[in-house]
Amino acid sequence: MLYRGFSQSELEQEYSPSSMVGGDLTPYLNSYAALSAQHRAQMTVQENLAYGGSPTQVLDFFPAKGAGAPLHVFIHGGYWQALSQRESAMMAPALIEAEQSFATLNYTLAPNARIGDMVEECSNALLWLASQAETLGFDPTRITLSGHSAGAHLASMVMARSANDLARAGLRVRDVILISGVYDLEPISLTPVNDPLQLTPVEVNDLSPIRHLPRPGPRYHVTVAERDTPEFIRQSRDYAELLRKAGHAVSFDLKKGMQHFDIIMHSGTFLAVSR
Repeated sequence: MLYRGFSQSELEQEYSPSSMVGGDLTPYLNSYAALSAQHRAQMTVQENLAYGGSPTQVLDFFPAKGAGAPLHVFIHGGYWQALSQRESAMMAPALIEAEQSFATLNYTLAPNARIGDMVEECSNALLWLASQAETLGFDPTRITLSGHSAGAHLASMVMARSANDLARAGLRVRDVILISGVYDLEPISLTPVNDPLQLTPVEVNDLSPIRHLPRPGPRYHVTVAERDTPEFIRQSRDYAELLRKAGHAVSFDLKKGMQHFDIIMHSGTFLAVSR
């Protein structure tokens, strides 16, 4: 038995979100890039702000119209091996309209970094933002952290590993929005997705959010597309239930009519959070 009774081909299909949209991601990736470029051209943005010493350790910041606004931080997906903050600003106008500042993070991709390194980079980006709150003009006590797909995994692990460090730095994460994420890395390690990741059994254990729940505090909003694969939906349900049993304030939302790649193109995915 490979994993939960799946054959190899079945498991690969379950962990291939593109299998639900005909296998061709190009239209969605093109839309991400085009919309992000359009918003950058039309909006105020500070690009490639360095939070670390590597060229990949940068973020882009879209300020709210007024000082002291909440901040929404987004971690992009791409199965830990694709995309960047450059294609991850589709939601900027809706968040600015909702009077939130917006930061979209970049991090080093596989095979040039291991997943644990990516978690640390995302944590460091948030710590850097905490140190720059006054300069950038946002309220560090009103933070929303969101992530899509692999980004949801990274956001989960940031909260599991670094919540205390963030709090000591003065950053209060009030809401965590996890969108079509992966919370158990075991099946990933058994598919070709693992080829550039090269996950070890120790990493599968240490970096799976289902095995390392954060302390209660923020409100968790676990959401997944109705047309995600059954395994993506199951993982999201299971993680939401584990959070609930651990005492977290948590909601679960199955987004009707959406699939893995268009769920982040709907502003409601990011705005269904009470301030």
